[in-house]
Amino acid sequence: MFFIEFHIADSSYAQQLWWKLLLLMYLLPLFSSLELIVVYQKSSSLLDSNNFLNLSGDTNSLLELHYCDYSEAENCISSYKNALLVLDLTDRVETQFLILEYCKEWNTPHLVLENKLNYFDELTFSVTPSSSDKIKAILAVLRYFGWQKGLVIYEEIEESPKAEFENYSAGFNYLTIESGSSIEELVNRIITPLGTTMYYVFMRSSGSYKLQFELSDNKLLVEGNGIVLDQNSGYQCIINGALIVTVKGQELSTSEDEYFNNVLESFMLYLLEHVKTESKKEILFQLNSLLSTNFNFSVVNIQDGERVVVGEIIDQEFSLLTNIAFPGDTQETPKSAKKILLLSIEAGSTNPTGAPVYVGKIGGLGSYAACDAINEGSSGLLDNFQLELFNFDCGATIYNATFANPCYLKDSGKFGIAHVAAAGSGMAIGSMKSFQQLNLTFPIVSASNGDVSLSSTANFPMYMRVSVSNSYTFTLIPIFVRALGWEKCAILYQNDTWGKSGYYYFNQSTYNHDLALINPESSRAIPPSLDRDGVKKYSYILQEIINSKARFLVFIVLEPSAYYILEEFYNLGLRSGDLILLTAANELLSFSGYDNAFKYELLEIAVPFLAIYGRSWVEPVASKVKSLLAKSYDNQISPYSCYYFDAIYLIAHALDYMIDRGLDYTDPDKLQKIMRNQQFYGCTGKVLIEKNTNDRIMESLNIEVNSQNNGNVTTFYMGLFKPYSTQIIEITKPLIYADGSTIKPSDLRDTNYKCPFPNKSIKTFEKGRALVFGICFGVALISLIITVYIWKRWWKISIEPLTAKEEISTQDFIVGATIVIEFFQFSSMGPNFSPINSTLAEVSYAFSLSLISILKLENGIFWIVVDSVFGAIILWVILCLVVLLRLDEKFQTVSMFRYLDILADYLMPILGNLCFIPFISICLDIFLCDQSIGDNFTDSFLAQDCYYFCWTGEHLAYAILSVFALIAYEPLAVFCRPLWQELQPLLHVKAVPLFLMVKTIVQITLIVMNKTVKRAQSTLHGVLFLLVMVLYIIFLFKFKPYNYPRFSLWQALVLIGVVWLALLSIITQSLGGNELLLTFILILGLIIIALIGIYVQRKKYPSLLFRKKGHDTSTLFKFAFTFGKLSQKALTKISPSVLSKSSAQKVESQSS
Repeated sequence: MFFIEFHIADSSYAQQLWWKLLLLMYLLPLFSSLELIVVYQKSSSLLDSNNFLNLSGDTNSLLELHYCDYSEAENCISSYKNALLVLDLTDRVETQFLILEYCKEWNTPHLVLENKLNYFDELTFSVTPSSSDKIKAILAVLRYFGWQKGLVIYEEIEESPKAEFENYSAGFNYLTIESGSSIEELVNRIITPLGTTMYYVFMRSSGSYKLQFELSDNKLLVEGNGIVLDQNSGYQCIINGALIVTVKGQELSTSEDEYFNNVLESFMLYLLEHVKTESKKEILFQLNSLLSTNFNFSVVNIQDGERVVVGEIIDQEFSLLTNIAFPGDTQETPKSAKKILLLSIEAGSTNPTGAPVYVGKIGGLGSYAACDAINEGSSGLLDNFQLELFNFDCGATIYNATFANPCYLKDSGKFGIAHVAAAGSGMAIGSMKSFQQLNLTFPIVSASNGDVSLSSTANFPMYMRVSVSNSYTFTLIPIFVRALGWEKCAILYQNDTWGKSGYYYFNQSTYNHDLALINPESSRAIPPSLDRDGVKKYSYILQEIINSKARFLVFIVLEPSAYYILEEFYNLGLRSGDLILLTAANELLSFSGYDNAFKYELLEIAVPFLAIYGRSWVEPVASKVKSLLAKSYDNQISPYSCYYFDAIYLIAHALDYMIDRGLDYTDPDKLQKIMRNQQFYGCTGKVLIEKNTNDRIMESLNIEVNSQNNGNVTTFYMGLFKPYSTQIIEITKPLIYADGSTIKPSDLRDTNYKCPFPNKSIKTFEKGRALVFGICFGVALISLIITVYIWKRWWKISIEPLTAKEEISTQDFIVGATIVIEFFQFSSMGPNFSPINSTLAEVSYAFSLSLISILKLENGIFWIVVDSVFGAIILWVILCLVVLLRLDEKFQTVSMFRYLDILADYLMPILGNLCFIPFISICLDIFLCDQSIGDNFTDSFLAQDCYYFCWTGEHLAYAILSVFALIAYEPLAVFCRPLWQELQPLLHVKAVPLFLMVKTIVQITLIVMNKTVKRAQSTLHGVLFLLVMVLYIIFLFKFKPYNYPRFSLWQALVLIGVVWLALLSIITQSLGGNELLLTFILILGLIIIALIGIYVQRKKYPSLLFRKKGHDTSTLFKFAFTFGKLSQKALTKISPSVLSKSSAQKVESQSS
């Protein structure tokens, strides 16, 4: 009688089992009748009893089957006490125990398919190994590979393997899958954070399938990981590289039903072959022979979806038969340590061009130290994981696609989930191009790159940096320099990406913080990576910096060029205290890369040497980093070590965040987004990526400074620079200057130079002079065209002569005063007459605003005057618009326009007539850049202020504004000169418009000659001046300039006086003379001219203006506030196109 416990999910296998039993009955001719008892349970789908009953009727001659429900097993077994075997199809411990007890009563063999009892009775046999046997078989595999850690996963309904595994090693974690648990949630929230590399699964087939899917979907079964399944777990295996431990001979079974079917068939055939007599004793003997020894196992490996037998386990010893393919399609055996998270770094020591490597190689050790700190478990990050770094040596600072691409491609599988970029900006940008070409995507963190172009998240969405950008550091440097008390400085930068971007942002920031750069544009840049001989070729640049007298030098140069440049400064004559240096590369302070014999002399001028740079070595993390570097990396420390350390920590914080929340950290886009939201305190202080950029926000920067004693350099921490704090500089140790004091020296070195360079270096700049000539003569030509056009278009009219006596008005006085003032203005445009009478010369210069002759302009006085002139021109334009557009009439309710109209009556003759020469002269002065200390336009300096170099920065802005000022001022002045006199009803003396136009042309001509010919050839200028003035005087005598003859006479006599003064000046320049005598001759001549005028006017030109007596103050006020009211008589003299219809109507009403 057989007794088998059997559990099959699929009913088709039950039918297969019955057909095999039927076949067995036909193959047992030894027995006339074989009596068996089949015990089943109605709730089980293992076997359909009706099939047995029906088949039993067909095979009564061979087989006698007795079916009974397990609840009737006792009666059934006692009723058929002669049955040879009881087949137990139940799958519960309690039912197997009861059936065994019934079998013992009649000594009937008891056969189960899977023993649910924890022991074997002498009557009970199982055709499948026990749970303990299966666990021991799996442990045999673990022993072979040395796996002593991992996660053991088993279902609640299965026998726990925990005891066996704990007896083997204490390094395992255990997870029980309870009924109804969500496999997905367990994988995300429990399994993933554990960081397990090895998984050992004891589950039913369906549960195992779900587990495998989730592990695979979460990328937990990739290269470096492994999974071992017992036979039940491995029926539906979907993981390439998985190992399945199964009963030997049943390697291809893909379900529990198929397995039971196969083993039962084998068992029955065995009995058919070996049972000789029809007795229970014979059955027991054969069962003992077959099932008393240990089961043997095979190890199946899933390779490309196929089951391949790769080993066998005999007597609990594993033997490898062929190569195993582990997850990730690798034959490298996984380690049973923590799960490895692979990161990559570019901190190599090779450049494709053979250029030296100064950044990255040593600094990159900070990233290795960060991994050590995390892996040893002291950081509180990724406790169950292990970080590993792969270093790509595909170019340290210089990118070359031909060199880099094959290098990346060769190990493309080792980039890992995130990457720390190379040091050089060119290398970082180039490598990202290579990654794109090779379809490599992962977050990239930079530890030592300030290139401004990398700030854009649109252009570099996977990139971010823990270092600060050049735009941030160099924009802040002027704030720092001004905070130290300096107002002027020089700058020298290396002409590469780093240097140029640094200079750009520094230069922009100087304008906002009133920091003057006083070395010429041509002496600000020098090629990078120069050796000693290379620096000597550019010594002229260093000489120009010396000539600028700047004491404070912003030094944007890296080693080794920096040291040779300082050495050359010494060779050119600088000594202690002549230079105070500021750099953003603090590694220069120690001079560790300079071992020349001139080191002592070099340090004489290079101390103090300040550095302002991104903060690093912030406690308490700094001590830990230094300890790790000292312990494992021979104490190799770089200023960038902290940044490389924090780069890894930024990645680790993001990974830890994602793993804790069950997020997919292998998704590069998700990872980079999480990285941007991390915030922690690292070796460089608070690490935080600015929103919408790739840049680090750094609240404070370190200040370091060096000192030296007999050639020994000491770098010490001076304090913190907090640009956005109320206390900008937080001093820890005061700055000691070269003289041993803490008192700041002067901005400029003490020299006898009038300008910030020696006079011997000044030369005439012919290109600049040609440009000045071109600009000035261009202005003259345009002015001539505009003046002629305005005269012909609007002012080709005559003025009615003054014939009757009129009361003299304030406006008449203004016209008379203009004639007198023009004497001084025209005189200032002529030859220099200071040797004749310096007082008279200064008065003339004052009226013409020739400031270079009367003021010292070193302190920016010239620019104050320029700003004032621009402001006056703006006021002039506003007044002209109010008058021309009659805004006071159109907006009568706006009192401002009424007051501006009244103000125009007083200011228009001053701004448009008296100030014509000064305003045009000042605007053209901005272009006077005909002297230089070099050969470039940016080496020329302004004649009015030699502290400002031309065609760059502030000067270029003023030049553009000057052009706009000329365009706005001159045409309006030409048009409004005659207009003003027509708008004054109380003005009696009026100039002929033709005279006003000619006077404009003469004034422009004299100004242009003064700015060009006079500076090149003063004698020629004097002759040309006399010629122009004589022609002008002839014009005045032929075309009477005023409607009142006396004013016409004095206008001509004043200009004759100018000619007299110019003639004396030319003679004095050629022959010399005594100032007192010359003054006497000058005054005598002017008196004679005045007397002639008085005589002529009395004899020929009667007085037509008189002044009433007795005006009180109230009358004067009433008189003043009637200005600007046009009479009907005056209106008829103006061209109809000049005034609007509304203006004419207004005047008519006022006249009536």
